[in-house]
Amino acid sequence: MKNTLIFTLLITSFAAFSQPKTIHDTEASEQKKKKIEAIKVAYLTNVLELSVEESQAFWPVYNELQDKQRELRSEQSRTFKDLEDDEISDKALKKMIYSMAEVEIGIAKLRKSYLDDFIKIIGAKKNAQLIRAEKEFGRRMMERIKAGKRSQNQRRGDDFSRPLRE
Repeated sequence: MKNTLIFTLLITSFAAFSQPKTIHDTEASEQKKKKIEAIKVAYLTNVLELSVEESQAFWPVYNELQDKQRELRSEQSRTFKDLEDDEISDKALKKMIYSMAEVEIGIAKLRKSYLDDFIKIIGAKKNAQLIRAEKEFGRRMMERIKAGKRSQNQRRGDDFSRPLRE
């Protein structure tokens, strides 16, 4: 209950987490990403109940993992954007799809390579809590983003969340 209350308070303090409307909004987008990261840090710290010593050892390693994952995901994102080109041959598409799958495997291997470090720093129980908390945080953020988009669509009158036939 305490975790939910803190998370709700943090989330409600920020209006919307939508993508930038123009190229010039990239700075605003970066600020939103930083805010989300700050919320995530607060959420994970609260859920894991990290001591000062654990925090000092945990966050640099966690941030290193996040940076490496971000690099892999940006590589995957670039490949995904290339898939939108209708002029790509089947052979090139196949190569891109396999490349994207390799990135997913790479992310899983990367996370696995950090398990021993996390277990050494925070223990197995808190590591299991970390895995659950990350999934829960992601799920809640997606719900929040979807709710924001739904309310935007309803204000404009184009609610695509409803089925076509009722």
